[in-house]
Amino acid sequence: MIALLIANSLALASLLIMLASGLALIYGLRDVINFGHGALYMLGAYLGYTVAKVTGFWLALLIVPILLALVGIVLEFLVLRPLKSRSHIEVALVTLGLGIILGQIIIFIYGGEARSIDAPAILSGSVTVLGLSYPVYRVFLILMGLGSCVSLAVWLRFTSSGLFVRAVSQDPGVARMMGINSDQLSLLVTSLSAAFAGIAGVLAGPYLSIDPGMDIVMIVDCLIIVVIGGTGSIAGAIIAALLFGFVQVAGSVFLPNVAALVPYVLLMIVLLIAPGGIGRGRVLN
Repeated sequence: MIALLIANSLALASLLIMLASGLALIYGLRDVINFGHGALYMLGAYLGYTVAKVTGFWLALLIVPILLALVGIVLEFLVLRPLKSRSHIEVALVTLGLGIILGQIIIFIYGGEARSIDAPAILSGSVTVLGLSYPVYRVFLILMGLGSCVSLAVWLRFTSSGLFVRAVSQDPGVARMMGINSDQLSLLVTSLSAAFAGIAGVLAGPYLSIDPGMDIVMIVDCLIIVVIGGTGSIAGAIIAALLFGFVQVAGSVFLPNVAALVPYVLLMIVLLIAPGGIGRGRVLN
């Protein structure tokens, strides 16, 4: 039971890590929470459904993140960059409004019924790991989550662009004095964040249902994770996603009647103990 609980927690956390990391990246660079991030995830899921019907799951997993990265570029040029001199709450409200509009457009096009994507044949069935029979697709999902963690860590630590992102997030003024172009970095981070939302959306298809309202559920979960992890901290977001996944799955098993309240209880407990979150609040952490 415990092993299955942990495995299911890791599968859920894998999706949350991709989404929460994208939110944390944008906040670390722009000091703005993108409330439209859930709508990007929803768009990725529905595009994944459409593309997978034509080309198959694997090409959808490649094509959709590219399309979402282009959406991220549009978001950067039409919203984040023109409004960078405005207050953070104003920019956040604009992203919230755009997210609501995008969600309604998706519902208008696809309708209100739930949809799903079949996992590719190679990922169907179950595998036995340490005596536990577990769906192959969820193992794949966990590996994708771990891969995204490693990729982000390597990029932030060992590439020049990652170093610049860390520098700008830590002290934008000094970074600009050193000749670092924060607008170019913001373009990179926004498109990368949207691409991660696209990957998560496609991966959610065979794992969760694709339905109207999935954007609201996911953005609320991700906001809780980002706050628990320490706003802007990638490492904190990853740890918080793992903790959130375990609490969410355990709550649905042991406390099904109040499972929806468990994440909020976790949020209150963490903030009472560590008001700044479990991370230290910037991208480099």
